[in-house]
Amino acid sequence: MSSIPLRKMATLCAFSVAVSSSSFAVELNDLLSHELWGLQNTPRTASTTPDNVDPSQIETTGTCAERPDISGGTYTCNSYTSAGVQDMDINAEEGWNSFVPSTELAQQQVVIALIDTGIDYQHPDLRNKVWLNPGEATGVDSNQNGIDDGCEDNIDGDNNGYLNDCHGINTLVPRVNADGSLNNEAGDPIDNAAGHGTNMSGVMAAEGNNASADYHGGIVGVAGMESQIRIATCKSAQIESDVLPLVPGVAVPAARETAIRSCLWYFYNLKQSGINIAVINASGGMSKFLNIYGAFFPNVGEPYLLDTPEMYLLADLLEAADIPVVAAAGNNSWDIDQKTHERAYFPASFENNNIIAVAASNNQGSLWSGSSYGRWTVDVIAPGEDILSTAPTYPIFPQENADFVVTHGTSQATAFVTGIIGVLKANESTKHLDAFSIKRLLMSSGKKLTAGSNKTVSGALVRLADDNGKGALTCSNQMFTRRQAPKTDNIVALPGETLQIEVQSFNCASPSGVTHIAATVVPTGEVFNLYDDGMGDDEQAGDGIYSGSWIVPYGEFEYTLSTGFDSVKEANDELRVTAAIIVDNTDETDWTGKWWPSVYRADYYGSNYRYATENDPEKLFLWSPAVNEANQYRVYARWPDGPNFATNATYRISHHDPVDGSLLMTEVQVDQTTNGGVWMDMGTYWFNAGTQSIELTNLNADGTVVADAVLLVPEL
Repeated sequence: MSSIPLRKMATLCAFSVAVSSSSFAVELNDLLSHELWGLQNTPRTASTTPDNVDPSQIETTGTCAERPDISGGTYTCNSYTSAGVQDMDINAEEGWNSFVPSTELAQQQVVIALIDTGIDYQHPDLRNKVWLNPGEATGVDSNQNGIDDGCEDNIDGDNNGYLNDCHGINTLVPRVNADGSLNNEAGDPIDNAAGHGTNMSGVMAAEGNNASADYHGGIVGVAGMESQIRIATCKSAQIESDVLPLVPGVAVPAARETAIRSCLWYFYNLKQSGINIAVINASGGMSKFLNIYGAFFPNVGEPYLLDTPEMYLLADLLEAADIPVVAAAGNNSWDIDQKTHERAYFPASFENNNIIAVAASNNQGSLWSGSSYGRWTVDVIAPGEDILSTAPTYPIFPQENADFVVTHGTSQATAFVTGIIGVLKANESTKHLDAFSIKRLLMSSGKKLTAGSNKTVSGALVRLADDNGKGALTCSNQMFTRRQAPKTDNIVALPGETLQIEVQSFNCASPSGVTHIAATVVPTGEVFNLYDDGMGDDEQAGDGIYSGSWIVPYGEFEYTLSTGFDSVKEANDELRVTAAIIVDNTDETDWTGKWWPSVYRADYYGSNYRYATENDPEKLFLWSPAVNEANQYRVYARWPDGPNFATNATYRISHHDPVDGSLLMTEVQVDQTTNGGVWMDMGTYWFNAGTQSIELTNLNADGTVVADAVLLVPEL
């Protein structure tokens, strides 16, 4: 679960801002609408200046950096963010102007499903946006208390096992009491302990333009201008103190895996019963390790880990049911791609085509410093730093009771994307898009950010609408092409191995329709094709994923595969293949004597190198490459160079006689003051199958001896 810290900054004397009326051409009477930079990021100027502040230093300002102080129909900000960079927002106003409501909305509302801490369904900016379960409601309020009588009759009107689940459910309490009766609390998703769900709801769909004589209006959510979009809520998360069992006393907002599964089943069953579940918002998530306020915490408690077999099956079920799931990338500030499984963040790291993983940006168009990311895992970017949104209207925070707060996180970014999908599913021309089409549309129609090109799949800030054919509601002729497998730009694969290659290629929401994508190989000049025909290597025809395979040949130890133009990098895609066995000094190695780790000299392989100084007594470093097949192998070694390194470092290569299999040993001397960062050829040798021995000695060396990496290339 992403956090919603109440950010406190150095406080200036309170002053208000003058906002150009052009900030929102759409008429909004919501008091705080101009503080919503994620919707419209327009720099503003201060209208009054405190006596002790140089006016030139605050002439241009951003939005409120903490909760605004509201008094009647006015408000003040005690501190501000840096001035926002123009147009680093989702273009909400352009989207509202482009929106054409579906003709079916009057008969079937669009429902956003929220898995979180619940919702304050009495909040004045949310109460008209909360879903009312038609299976529970009677349409009668005989006691005139503002609540449908069906929500108070203690009857399970829709027979789903939850009592009076008018707005959703609460999985934090037992569904059934000890006496076998249904628990009334299980049908009540009120947000009364954490506030996170209420916060997300405001970003997604707070009602816009709702100021009245009795209410100042507040904010507007992405989907807040369409009255037929509703939020159904599953309360599953709260502040928990046992998430980090090895670090007692640290409490964080989190949800147990069993609670999240109950939520997913609830929304899946609603979809199957005919409720128009348009999207599931999954702001919460979990990785095996956590980064909390800069401190690294390993070993998250088992009940909170989400990469379970049951969750994998549920992810597949939701994909089959065509329900988009928008998932936060997490607030750990690190790469969540699966190559670092301890940091993989679920459900964002699930690979289903209906799951849309989201990173967070700031008002400068950069990634928020706390946002996790992933070139192969995180799909899009949305605003997530200093986001003003709703908070419960009763005291839940330690020191304050406010109906609005400023927060930050990938949760907020996720809510922006969910709100956009809600609008898409309510819009006449996009209402029929399936989950994967929506994902393709968001990825191809966004605004490219330099900060995102190597940190996300699309490199794009989501846009509700835009000019020049961009924007989710206005997308036209926006080609997206990028390799999605292998999930790396550098790979080691032995000759004879088969590599599976996949490239995504689509135009807005639709597959691109090209017949094939050609891949080329350097230095061989080989060309092979990838197809989207559902045959051979391709799993499904016409989904915009082009697939093919390539067998690593013998002859070279470095190849470069290009699958053509990468529309995000705006350059040719390159996959570098090392056709060899590589053993770094941190892999299958051993040593005698002192071999000190270092990163001082440049051009080493991997994460570091090791070195040995004085040569008496002898020090040995041993690499033990494993060879699966007896063959002739060319051996290479690598080191960084330095002026004090040995000119006569000696490698001892143990190999075999190809005829009788007897063990042989060859010594090779190298000059480690030169050729740093280059794989140096040390000859060709026959190795029997099994574990081999390559030693480096400092005996009689005239300087420091460096142990970095060795490489074996099989030959025909």
